[in-house]
Amino acid sequence: MDLKNLKLGIIPILLILLLFFLIGFYGLVHSLFSRKLETEPLLEVPAVALEKISYRSLIADFRLTRDRERSRLQEKLEEMLMTADQDQVGKIQDELLILMKRATLENEVENLLTAKGYAHNAVAIYPDTVTIIIKGAELNANLVSDLGDLVTKVTGYRTEQVRIME
Repeated sequence: MDLKNLKLGIIPILLILLLFFLIGFYGLVHSLFSRKLETEPLLEVPAVALEKISYRSLIADFRLTRDRERSRLQEKLEEMLMTADQDQVGKIQDELLILMKRATLENEVENLLTAKGYAHNAVAIYPDTVTIIIKGAELNANLVSDLGDLVTKVTGYRTEQVRIME
């Protein structure tokens, strides 16, 4: 009797499993062979997102150019250092040190600007000027003045030497 009851209990379970298998198989076949929509919905990227992407690429290009220029100058100075006289070695080492200090100051100013809410910014410090690019924010006279004061305090450059661009 027990074997007969067991067979009677397994049959409905097998039938249910077979039914689930057939339903799943039908769904798979149906999805593969059914007609798809002629036009798929377009993914619209908001204009704000496109602006952020272009801001990022502009800032990245600016920083890449700045870093390449610095790298080339560093290579030239290091080549000069290899063949320099004793008198020139100190001057070249001073130039290399100044170059490293500029890179550190650029990072510091960029971090300060980011902390102030200007996520899309880049800074380049040259011997006579500081160039700052800020994207994604409207600059007014008061804001430019505040940013100029911040940069002069951090870098030691005079206000006339700071250029802030949008």
